[in-house]
Amino acid sequence: MMRRPLALRVRPAGTMGQHITFESHVPAAQRSALEALVFFNSCQERVADCIASAVEEFGSPEIVSDRTRLRIRIGDLHDVQTLFAIEGDRGRPVGVAVYTRPGLQHITVLHLGILPEYASGGRRAGEQLLLRLLREVKRSTRHMKGVRRLELYYIKDRTSTTRWREARKAAVV
Repeated sequence: MMRRPLALRVRPAGTMGQHITFESHVPAAQRSALEALVFFNSCQERVADCIASAVEEFGSPEIVSDRTRLRIRIGDLHDVQTLFAIEGDRGRPVGVAVYTRPGLQHITVLHLGILPEYASGGRRAGEQLLLRLLREVKRSTRHMKGVRRLELYYIKDRTSTTRWREARKAAVV
């Protein structure tokens, strides 16, 4: 069954017409930008131990091509979905969330990444891209019957809430 790509246009304040859309794929022409986001992202240093743990448990992320589109696959997991935050008309990926449904009642976000300019301390940190990306993942999973919670694999040593429950292992970017 072919999934229809998610698309939500949000115009952030103060970006002179730039907008962020959320999509399930990235244009193939953006491969180098996607590689920079997923594999060469300086923000990954903050959660390097958690990334190593996720790779050990689930497998390595891999960029796969479907002719004109790119998505992320993780190890041998067959039910992994990807949500990208895409900037402006250029189609540049600036954020990514990779998630799966390991049980009927929950979704686990296995990998999160945002470009340094959108991260805490970055020049566009005020746009709260990470929060918006997680909200969009949550919104997109509401259509899945039985899902009651969203877990972040990268959350470690944080208190859980009724909305965001702590995974067995985890840490926030």
